[in-house]
Amino acid sequence: MAKIRLRKIVPDALVLAAKKGAYRLYNFTDKFFTGPFDVYDFQTTKVINKVLNRNSNYIDIGAHKGHILRELIKAAPDGKGYAFEPIPPLFEKIKKQYGKKVVMYNLALSDAKGEAEFSYVVDRPAISGLKERTVQGEDYHTKQIKVTIEMLDDIIPSDLRIDLIKIDVEGAELGVLKGGINTIKRCKPYILFEFGLGSADLYNTTPEMMFDLFDECGLSVSTLDHFLKGRAPFDRNEFIGQYNKAYNYFFIAYDVKRES
Repeated sequence: MAKIRLRKIVPDALVLAAKKGAYRLYNFTDKFFTGPFDVYDFQTTKVINKVLNRNSNYIDIGAHKGHILRELIKAAPDGKGYAFEPIPPLFEKIKKQYGKKVVMYNLALSDAKGEAEFSYVVDRPAISGLKERTVQGEDYHTKQIKVTIEMLDDIIPSDLRIDLIKIDVEGAELGVLKGGINTIKRCKPYILFEFGLGSADLYNTTPEMMFDLFDECGLSVSTLDHFLKGRAPFDRNEFIGQYNKAYNYFFIAYDVKRES
């Protein structure tokens, strides 16, 4: 069944309401509700509720329209939250909604500071990024904007424990991780991250690079589904296979010792 492109025909508020209803059904049946929703949305919410408590501290990198940020705030209302979104219209929208609850930055993150051209896909912001992406059979209105780039380690206080980081930056994940390597090694947070063909390869990032960086930080990698079911994380070859065969594009990195 082809997925309905709700983003083009109904307001965002209605999409969010529909997602809430579908999530309740998913939670009840523990199966994916076949429809215009991504199973990762539901699994991400379940992971957030599983690993965070009221006082947890978290980071949302690529906050987009704030749907995941909203779940983070709900799960950890007394914690410290940080949100990063480089696209000005999206940033202003989520700042109005959540600016009093989290620290917000209108910038991109990578492993070096500076300024860069950013490809803003106006009618589909979710595929915007530092590298321009093309989607076969689709024609979108894209414009180039200037964005500030910072390193996560320069922003997060060195004495603040971070419990969870969510990264959705359309292929630029490795740069974000390298720019926050000290924070990651120090805190060993749960890291929810997108990583797939058609985006990561634009940055010449390989699954070997990603796996080895997490291994260096003492973190293992798995799918959200395997993590939620208590299954063992992937070894290096399994993760490479997941990427090359496009079995999954959203993963979790975590400290296995914490789950023991």
